[in-house]
Amino acid sequence: MQTTGSVIGFAILALACSSPAQEFHPHIPRVWDDSPLKNFELPLVQRDRSPRYTTPEEYYKLKVRPIYRSYPIYSAGKEPPGYVEWLKQREPEVIFDPSKLHTREDWIQAGKIVFESETVYQPARVPAGGQKVPLVRAKWISNDGVYAGFRNRYIVRTKGVLETGALSCAGCHTRLMPDGSLLEGAQGNFPDGVLTDFPPGKPPDSKFLQFLWINFGIPWLQTQADFDRSMILMGHAEQYAGVLSREGTSVIHPPHIPSLIGVQDIQYLDATGLGRNRSIGDLMRYAVVNMGLDTLAHFGDFQPTTSQTASSFGSEDGTRYSDEQLYALALYIYSLKPPPNPNPVDERAHRGETIFKREGCAGCHTPPLYTSNKLTPAAGFRIPDDLRRSENILDFSVGTDPVLAMQTRRGTGFYKVPSLRGVWFRNGFSHGGNADTLEEWFDPARLKEGYVPKGYHRGPSPIAGHEFGLKLSPDDKQALIAFLKTL
Repeated sequence: MQTTGSVIGFAILALACSSPAQEFHPHIPRVWDDSPLKNFELPLVQRDRSPRYTTPEEYYKLKVRPIYRSYPIYSAGKEPPGYVEWLKQREPEVIFDPSKLHTREDWIQAGKIVFESETVYQPARVPAGGQKVPLVRAKWISNDGVYAGFRNRYIVRTKGVLETGALSCAGCHTRLMPDGSLLEGAQGNFPDGVLTDFPPGKPPDSKFLQFLWINFGIPWLQTQADFDRSMILMGHAEQYAGVLSREGTSVIHPPHIPSLIGVQDIQYLDATGLGRNRSIGDLMRYAVVNMGLDTLAHFGDFQPTTSQTASSFGSEDGTRYSDEQLYALALYIYSLKPPPNPNPVDERAHRGETIFKREGCAGCHTPPLYTSNKLTPAAGFRIPDDLRRSENILDFSVGTDPVLAMQTRRGTGFYKVPSLRGVWFRNGFSHGGNADTLEEWFDPARLKEGYVPKGYHRGPSPIAGHEFGLKLSPDDKQALIAFLKTL
């Protein structure tokens, strides 16, 4: 029986036998080293709380986490006959082996395996008696009948034992497209990224409160008791596909999920520009931090946790990626391309481009990347002189909500100017994903008190800031949006 995982494995073996003329000799940086770590990230608003990570000596003592072959979970009626029984006879198979990678394409395909590999595991809920276990909403089933998204692969690490995994890169950065295909690297739209969706009238228990504190607590701004009280009073929040309650941000103001397609051209990572992106090594370091190491960091005298498994984005305790795995992952991300754009470059789009230039949009969203790769200060943030000299910074704020930039563990005081490439297949505009569509983003009604956003929201609230384009005529707005959707 051949599965999706098997096909990937066979493809890598075939590529490994390619012509010697295509031999690739990668220069793999030592990802966790003192020199690049010194200025890998921008300082936080409160500088003495900027994260201090584990030392290289401590980091490299951690065990490399092997990547095992995984197998798809099928929707009802799509699973091959005897599939679960067949899986239970599989031997564990480690499928990332750098000794078998000889060409650049070998490394890219191996990076796809890393991108899709889960980092934490739990016993699988195997269907019994012919009944299917409902794992995700029906709209998250791809064309081939495979469940996509969070915890939707079987993993065999011990013969006869089926597990499901969680917290892969693909779990957040895979988009189900309208035609049923899956686009890896894009802004994910799996509808389960908001942690505060507990039922109304049923506040979180003490265990969940501790989990929230580990991932979102900022003791230099709020005591844990005050934090817990605010979580209990906060209440229910609806799920919205495209935003994520990401560790180090805000429970109340989760950020939208960024697209990774074209990230090699972006100079700052995170909506707040926290991570500098100077080289492939920086992208590798970013993966390390965001798959568990950030909650183990010291923020001044505060360490969120000493256990990787206590983090929402952590991995198994005492494990890490190898430098080879991270290099392959970064190469794969670099290789990602947008899908064919179905929006016509017609007369209306050309008129929209003229409006884009006339209104000065290119000043911040500069072609061909459609970003100036600069930082803009959040409302109320005074730019430090040393950062004004060392970073690419605009002198004005666009007035969007400052919480993420000013009151979180990723708060640098800045927001980066996002690229407009690929806006046609994205949703959740603004760093908080509050406007569902470009049409809503350019609707001046979003500034009014009592406005109910169509994107992520916790109740009526205006979508503040970035007022550029709001005064255009309806025809000009439609033309501008038509142009943006061609990018």
